[in-house]
Amino acid sequence: MNRKFEDRLVPATVPGVRAFGLAVIAAAALLAGAGVMPASALATTTTLNTAPTGNAPIAVTIDSAGNIYTANIGSNSVSKITAAGVTTTINTTATGIQPFAITIDSAGNIYTANHSSNSVSKITAAGVTTTLNTTATGINPIGIVIDSAGNIYTANHSSNSVSKITPAGVTTTLNNTPTGINPRAITVDSAGNIYTANNGSNNVSKITPAGVTTTLNTTATGAAPTGITIDSAGNIYTANNSSNSVSKITPAGVTTTLNATATGINPFGITVDSAGNIYTANFGSNSVSKITAAGVTTTLNTTATGLQPAGITIDSAGNIYTANFGSNSVSKISAGGGTGDIFAAPPALPSAPTAVAGAELATVTVAPNAASAIYGTPSSYTVTSVEDASKGCTVTVPATSCQVSGLTSGTSYSFTSRANLNIWQTASSAPSAAVTPTLAPPSAPPAPTAVAGDGKATVTVAAGSGNTPASYTVTASPGGRTCTVTGAAGSCLVSGLTNGTSYRFTATATNAGGTSSSSAASSAVTPRPPLTVRSLKAKVGRASAYLSSRATVLTAGKISQAATTGTGRKKKGWCKAAKTVNAAGSYALKCNLGAKGRSYLRRHTLKLTVTTIFRRSTGATVTKSSKLTIKRKR
Repeated sequence: MNRKFEDRLVPATVPGVRAFGLAVIAAAALLAGAGVMPASALATTTTLNTAPTGNAPIAVTIDSAGNIYTANIGSNSVSKITAAGVTTTINTTATGIQPFAITIDSAGNIYTANHSSNSVSKITAAGVTTTLNTTATGINPIGIVIDSAGNIYTANHSSNSVSKITPAGVTTTLNNTPTGINPRAITVDSAGNIYTANNGSNNVSKITPAGVTTTLNTTATGAAPTGITIDSAGNIYTANNSSNSVSKITPAGVTTTLNATATGINPFGITVDSAGNIYTANFGSNSVSKITAAGVTTTLNTTATGLQPAGITIDSAGNIYTANFGSNSVSKISAGGGTGDIFAAPPALPSAPTAVAGAELATVTVAPNAASAIYGTPSSYTVTSVEDASKGCTVTVPATSCQVSGLTSGTSYSFTSRANLNIWQTASSAPSAAVTPTLAPPSAPPAPTAVAGDGKATVTVAAGSGNTPASYTVTASPGGRTCTVTGAAGSCLVSGLTNGTSYRFTATATNAGGTSSSSAASSAVTPRPPLTVRSLKAKVGRASAYLSSRATVLTAGKISQAATTGTGRKKKGWCKAAKTVNAAGSYALKCNLGAKGRSYLRRHTLKLTVTTIFRRSTGATVTKSSKLTIKRKR
């Protein structure tokens, strides 16, 4: 046992504990060195318990319902204080001797590290007390922590070791080489690494799950570190009892003094909120200090907390609780005092999400953290694919799910979630069960183009963005006539259209994943025959006689026209006209009957067959015949 350490800790007035001669320092002298902020800017301090807690409470924890528990080294007991301030002793039989540290699991079981009986006690919610470790832990366990798997770890002050106790009660020494001298406090990170604040060697040790032990800080931390905590970035903070300071040790081992001005006297316990602010319970100045990430230090409580605060914790509402060793009490420091505001406790590690696959996406649902006074309520969750960290989404509370898009069809994906609150982000949850997204349908293709024909139209579609189509379905409006394009792009023929009717066309794209929505409509086109002859009439005057008409064609070629009477050997030609055209359009034709025709019409009526022939540049020849009767001229 380290006599020098305990001489600082245990006052002579504690019953049943050997007198080490520590006197309580006058309150006025303590506050003079504590850097008190103006009362208007600070939080409110009250005594939580209506009746005294056990003797010499030195550590404090909180359960999900907001009940407070203290480890009382002077009475070998654990006290429970309800939110209403009702105080009871929860262990029906005595816990181990001098419980120095306390923690709680997700089921509400309490665990204490018992300094003088070299044991760990478990106290159920019903108050049943048992010794957890079947064989002795290290000598003088003085710090305790529990990991997400329910394993208990103790910092053993006098054997310079760390013990691991499984949920089955199997006890082993975790570190294969000794940790620093007199480990006083202990914490665990999300990867299962253990860290101890070594009071006798002024340093911090890291012990991996494999038991490999290293000294984390490359330069000495402050003197006599008694408390330790860790933030979401993996930075370690120690409360240094003999140098009145807080040290920050980065994951790379760089050590700095965090507080720009001295914190309270003899900082003992330490905790961190979800905004990254550090709080210390100052045993020697009866105060609580807040240290921002920038190192600005203030005294949080407007009135003195109980005497000799040693343990400290924070709840989901941003209230601080201290176990007051010298006054057998618990103080509550309320949030909401302006610059002295306390932020909520960090959120808990979320449970594994669930995922449902869709078309190249997955809908991931997080299980919202249950309402708890231990952990702050997350404001959001970050969802990430295990197989591709670039794929993820954010669930913003009160929503419970989000969609991860851009996934590859046929590939298996699982997802983790991390809870966020203020600047805090937890470690990743366990992964969801794997799901496999299906192929997404193609996106809607661009508007097709159409070229009208004789009772039909040729429609061309092009690929849009997204997955490659296997085919397209083209639909005419009006009428709903369709045709199919096979492949990524191409043309098809919509037949059965009515000449002279205006049509527009839309297209949908299809692949194994389904069918897209419809494209925009094409420009309107009107099917027509390749040759139309209109306005056929005769004009007979004293000086001329001719036929006039308009021939409409759909492409380039040669238009010829002839007017005849009779058939077979009696067939007689009366006029001819011809015109070569270079493009589709409507063209005037004039078939001159000449003098012979004028003369004939003075005595007779002409019953003409007018034949118009269109020889297309490409495609078959088209013929149109019309009857025209020209009465004689009187």
